[in-house]
Parts: sequence; C-alpha cells; structure tokens
Amino acid sequence: MARLPVLLSSVLISALAFTCVRDYPATVPYTPPPPTTTPGLPPQTTPSPQKRLFLGNDKLRVGIDLNAGGAITYLAEAGSSENMVNNVDLGRQIQTSIYSGPFPYSINGKQPVEKWKYLGWNPVQTGDVFNNPARIVSYQQDQNRIYVKSVPLIWPLLNEPADCSMEHWYEIQNNTVRVRCRITVNRADTTQYQARTQETPCVYLNGPWYRIVTYEGEQPFTNAPTVEYTDRDIITRYATENWIALLNDKGRGVGLYRANEFRYRSAGFGTPKVGGEFDEHSGYLNSDSFLLIDHNGQYEYEYTLVVGGLTDIRQYAVSQPRPATRPNYQFTTDRQGWYYYNARDRGWPIQNELAILFQREDLTKQNLGIKSPLVFWRAAEIPKLYIQAAFQTKATSVRLAWRRPGEVDIYDIPTRSVDIPIIGDGQFRTYEVNMQGLPGWDGVITQIQFMYPANQIQFEKGSVFRLRSVSATRTNG
Repeated sequence: MARLPVLLSSVLISALAFTCVRDYPATVPYTPPPPTTTPGLPPQTTPSPQKRLFLGNDKLRVGIDLNAGGAITYLAEAGSSENMVNNVDLGRQIQTSIYSGPFPYSINGKQPVEKWKYLGWNPVQTGDVFNNPARIVSYQQDQNRIYVKSVPLIWPLLNEPADCSMEHWYEIQNNTVRVRCRITVNRADTTQYQARTQETPCVYLNGPWYRIVTYEGEQPFTNAPTVEYTDRDIITRYATENWIALLNDKGRGVGLYRANEFRYRSAGFGTPKVGGEFDEHSGYLNSDSFLLIDHNGQYEYEYTLVVGGLTDIRQYAVSQPRPATRPNYQFTTDRQGWYYYNARDRGWPIQNELAILFQREDLTKQNLGIKSPLVFWRAAEIPKLYIQAAFQTKATSVRLAWRRPGEVDIYDIPTRSVDIPIIGDGQFRTYEVNMQGLPGWDGVITQIQFMYPANQIQFEKGSVFRLRSVSATRTNG
C-alpha cells in the first residue's frame, strides 16, 4: 500500500516565523471533573491556565493549547464563538494517544490508577489523568501553520513523562485543518509487545455533536447513501470512503479523514445534544488502526479535519487520491501497516523485509497471524497474488487467509483460505498464488493474513519468515 503523502517537510519547520505565547481565557468557567479516588494518590487538579495559539480564515478558527501538549482544544466555524472541542479533562481534546505493553505499566515507583491500569504504556499528548499537562519542548507559528514538539505523559501515572516525543504540524487550508504527526520512541524496555489499536488521532466534540455518520457500503465514491449510527457504545466501523463525522442537529460539524484508513471507532458519552466544552457530554471518534510500537521506532501519520456539513466532508474525501484497490506492499523501510498476532519480528529499523520469527509467542494459543491492515479490494481484480519471501523452516506450506465485509475477524475455514506450498531452505523466491476461482475469493476483501495450516504448526520451532513484498503484480526476485 502506498505511503501517505507528506504535507510539510522538515525544512518547513525552520522556516516558520516564531510567535510569542499569549494567554487566552476559557470560553466558559471551568468546572472540574469528579476527583480521582485511588488510595495514596492525589486527586485531579484544575488544569493549568490555557495558553492557546490560533489559526483562522474565512471558514474556521482552530486553537492549540501549550498547556495541553499542543493538542487542538478549540475548533469553530468562522463567525461562531461556539467551541466544538470537549475539554472536560486532559484525556479529551483532539490529540494523539498511543498504546503498548506491558499491562499494567509502572515505573519510578509509581503505580497506575486502578481504573486505567490495563491501558499499559499509554503516552497521551495532552497530559495525565491528574490533569498535569505534557511538557512543550518547542513551538513555532506563522500565518497558516503551527509546529509544536512535546513530551507526553503516561496517562494512568502521576506526572510521569513518557519515553517518547511527539511532533505535530498544523495547517489550515480552506475549511480543513491538516495535521501531520511524528512519534519518536526511546524506551529502555526493548521488549516487542503485541500491536494494539491506537488513537491517531482521537476526536472529542461537545454533546451537541452527537450524530455519527459515515459510508460503509461496497460502492464508495459513487454518492451512495451514508449511514448514521444511533448506538453510543464504543464500536469499530469499517468506513469505505476513509472518513467518519460527528454532526449536530443542523447537520454541521467535523469530519475525520485519513488516506487509506478504513478502521475507525465511534462512541458517545453522557447525554447527547447538550453540554459545552467543560461538560462530560461528548461525541467521540478515532482513527483506530493497529500499530506495533518498537522501543526505538519512529512513526508518522497524517489526518484532516473537515469543518462544515456532510456534503462538504464527503466532497473532500471524494477529491482526494483513491485508496489502493489492489495489494502492493513493499517492506522497504516500514511495516506498511502490517502487524502480528502471537508472533514478532526482529524489530526496528525495517530494512527491505519483515524478518518474522514464525513461531507462536504463546503456545497455549492455537495459531499465529501475520496480518495486513484493513483494505477495500475487489477479488475479481486480483486473480493472482505474488509473495516475495524466504522461509527457514521444516514446514512445507503456509496458509493465506482472508476476510470479507461484516466478518469480525479472519476465519480459518476452507472458504476463506488457501494453502501455499513453500521451500524452507531460506532462499528468496516469488510465490505465485492463483486466487481466481477459489471458493470465497469473491466480492470485497477487507484483510489478508499468513498463518500455519493445522498440520504444519508442529514445525514452527526456530522457523523464520522473511517477507519482502505482497503484490497483485510480479516483482523482480
């Protein structure tokens, strides 16, 4: 899958004109949330006074807060003073929050708040559950752009800086806020923990923005009818036009768009239709992709906030380059969104291949999985797959399985898989797999996975799977 385009180069950072910080008062009096009651730990405190930097044009006004890790704490349509962003505590806002192991996570003698202890290692751009703000390292601003670098805090711990940094570039264009984020990790713990879904970003809007809308059908970008969800539980959505939105009763609000992203999550908290930025009531969205976070990794992602009505949001998505319709994964410098279940690789940096230890981490689990991100492919357009790989193993076959819309996971059944003969001598080969006519290889495909056939798992010990590419067209090698 093609990598996301870069909005701003690193050269741009040094070109931004420096602007002094100004203090901005809250739009309404702050009402603190109920205190945290974990024994031996202090209660939540009132957040630090706001230090907002604003960008604006004739369509919107957006503000980031230097006392909230540089996260977006203000977003309004031009001509309106009503802030859509929820700021009831430092876990809301529009921000980045990432997740890895172990569970629970403690360091420097600090124990996590009981309610959140199974979040594990959870750096949050804005701060921690006690309303301590993240530390700003540097920031710059010009007329249409803001850059900010911060050290996030571990959400469940008391004022504990995370062993990573976050950089965010914000730029306004017409009715959009375009955001690029770079996360640089430097953990002393070198364990490779399992991939988890991330909040890249999470979006919390106030209670009046309660209507959750997207397109989830099999005819994307054709102006087919959208769907509006009435449930308010935390639910993962398969958004086939790469966007999801929160709207108010007037049909206006914010759309979250990420190129090539099909996995989003939505929810509602408190009471819909009511509340301001310091009330509990909130609508919630996030881009929910899996990411394996290495102890020394660097990761970038981009997203766009589209302000306006449903037509504005959808037109923006339609105007963007279409997502990939066939596989073309070249594992040159990163994992291309792939991740593992009950397996691991040799870590970061990625150098022209995924070097996967092709054996189960937990032998009590039945199998393992080498998984692609969610996709939208039409099986009829992919008659063959080409897999450039080397296997060091006594196994004689590997299983390729796939998933269809509406299926919550990949099922290991005959109508969702094919076994591929392999040679386990450690030499790279291109394996050509004829998919045409296979039972179940039809309609829309949403994900693929490599695993062991049941009769081959006995050969897993010491096996290595080196994967260079997965493509619908033959590559050299």
